[in-house]
Amino acid sequence: MERRPTSTSTEHAVTQGNLLNRMTNRIRQSLELQEILSCAVQEMRSFLDTDRVKIYRFAADGTGQVIAESIAQNRLPSLLGLHFPAGDVPPHAREMFIHARTRVIVDVAAQLTTLNHLDCADTSSDRQQAADANIIQRPVDPCHVEYLTAMGVQSSLVVPILYNQNLWGLLASHHSQAKIFSQEDLEIVQTVADQVSIAIAQSHLLAQAREKADREALINQISTFLHSPLAIQKILQIVIEQIVEAVDASGGRLYLTSTCDWEDELYIDGNQPSLSVGTPEARLENYPFWQQLLNPENPFVEMVNFAYLRSDIDNKSVSYLGAIADLYQEPQLIEIAPFFRSTSIRSILIVPLQYSGKSLGCLTLFRDEIDTDILWAGRLDPDERNSRVRTSFEAWRELKHGQTRKWIGGEIELVRSIATHVTMAVMQYRLTACERQQRVLVEMRNKELNNARNTAEEASRLKSDFLSTTSHELRTPLASTLNYLKLLKEGLYDNEEELKEFISVAYQSAENLVAIINDVLDIAKIEAGRMSVNWELINLDRLLEEQRCLFRLESDRKHIDLIMECEVDSVWADKIKLRQILANLLSNAFKFTEQGKVKLRVIQRVVEPVIEFSIADTGIGIELSKEDPLFEPFVQADGSIKRRYGGTGLGLTICKRLVELMGGQIWLESPGIDRGTTVTFTLPAKEVNANW
Repeated sequence: MERRPTSTSTEHAVTQGNLLNRMTNRIRQSLELQEILSCAVQEMRSFLDTDRVKIYRFAADGTGQVIAESIAQNRLPSLLGLHFPAGDVPPHAREMFIHARTRVIVDVAAQLTTLNHLDCADTSSDRQQAADANIIQRPVDPCHVEYLTAMGVQSSLVVPILYNQNLWGLLASHHSQAKIFSQEDLEIVQTVADQVSIAIAQSHLLAQAREKADREALINQISTFLHSPLAIQKILQIVIEQIVEAVDASGGRLYLTSTCDWEDELYIDGNQPSLSVGTPEARLENYPFWQQLLNPENPFVEMVNFAYLRSDIDNKSVSYLGAIADLYQEPQLIEIAPFFRSTSIRSILIVPLQYSGKSLGCLTLFRDEIDTDILWAGRLDPDERNSRVRTSFEAWRELKHGQTRKWIGGEIELVRSIATHVTMAVMQYRLTACERQQRVLVEMRNKELNNARNTAEEASRLKSDFLSTTSHELRTPLASTLNYLKLLKEGLYDNEEELKEFISVAYQSAENLVAIINDVLDIAKIEAGRMSVNWELINLDRLLEEQRCLFRLESDRKHIDLIMECEVDSVWADKIKLRQILANLLSNAFKFTEQGKVKLRVIQRVVEPVIEFSIADTGIGIELSKEDPLFEPFVQADGSIKRRYGGTGLGLTICKRLVELMGGQIWLESPGIDRGTTVTFTLPAKEVNANW
């Protein structure tokens, strides 16, 4: 090292100080790392007046790359962008740079290496003494001489650049001629290297801040979108697309598990494995590996190349996640690996969605394999490199196909954060939907209760009306019977003919009384489920003839024609009950008809195996809205009909119960008031089970 005369040392120091200030100020003008490094190598080469100054950055595997370079007038070939194997700066040399903070000065012509150790990185005045005390000179290694000579270098100065106490890179000066560096030069170079270290730290902080801001902006955007008023299915589909794009994945799947109220759901985007469509195995999440991940009670899977990332205790949504760099190297994925063979998918990131120990689903992202293109400084040949020093540093391109692309920490953290928001949104949606469903259910129950209350109140009113009507209906024939019996008892009749008339009226009144009582007993028996059916094959001609005889007097009295058309010979039914049904319906038809006709028609349907009976009249008719309640007990069309025509309102109810008891149906039709009524009922055409 060169010592300058003392008389000029002060002036020289001022000059160097100004130069150092200019360099450091220029370095500090930017926070962009590449600008800082480019500025540093330019200033440093200008200050040292050497042929080349470069910054060499180490990768995690020990290899390095020239990321900044300044060359004077092409006096040395450019190495910018070229990679160097890890062996060019072996581990022991890297350790020396880290722990001893050693500056290495090689003079190829003098075959001499100077090692200058620094215990600290500051630029205080004590550095001179410390440096002087730690200067070691030794012969340069022949291989190193050959290496530098092949590079065209006769002298070099290498200063380590540290970041967070780790070796980040090297600041190297190369000169094609032998060159001597003064102690002041070394101090300035070391100061610049320290400033570069500070600038790197600041640049990293800036990059981290930008990355964090971008990540938070994306999370806020997705979080806002998750709570937008769109349909949740549309939201989740767009969200999975945004996640795939945000982490530069090639495809993704968002799977939501089924619950008692929801079926499982799957949202996909981009590249997907080739699964068997339409089978239970069509979903990746149905395979044991994913099922094991979805099980909150057994979440940890023993896997190769599977990384766990635990969340903090307060985070209840995502407890862990896993990143698989190469799915073909994971033994537990052997079963599903064939589904990926036809795709370029190579890496998988899996995030189970859980809340309070409950599994909600799984977020899976895929990443394709990539081709790498690296420019090396000289052809790489491990065997050849071990045997002799590389003689050429000409750029050599190495192409590698099908390389994995790992998930890095920032990407994993981003996916975990988004997964947390997705979990909360899905949970909130399901809770809201459940609450809405419960509210609707409560409203339905309240409506049913109101209907039941109204029905009960109506039934109570009808029963009150029934008691009143029945009392009246019972009292009328009973009073008539008692009056005529009293006349007979006291002999208050004029002749034999009047005697027979009194007896006949009393008898008819007693029969009416019995009919009313029978109706009440029948409906009570049916409601109690104690009415049985005695099946038999009934000859319809004889049965209808009985009905014709029964209503002949009524037909003659009211001058209403009774027309019967029967296209069926026989039917399987309970004869007594069928007779009662026909008698009730014909009785109603005559009761509510003042003129015209009553027509009974029996046919067998062509399509359905049923016998159809229809009784049509030309009577008072009915409003359509009042059809259904007429089959309920104690109901008549309105109070005026009851007052005008009498009756308990049980006739149609008894008919309906009896028809249904025999496996048939009954209904009523009317075109309107004063336009007649048709009551139709069906019975099975074949013999039915005797247990009916």
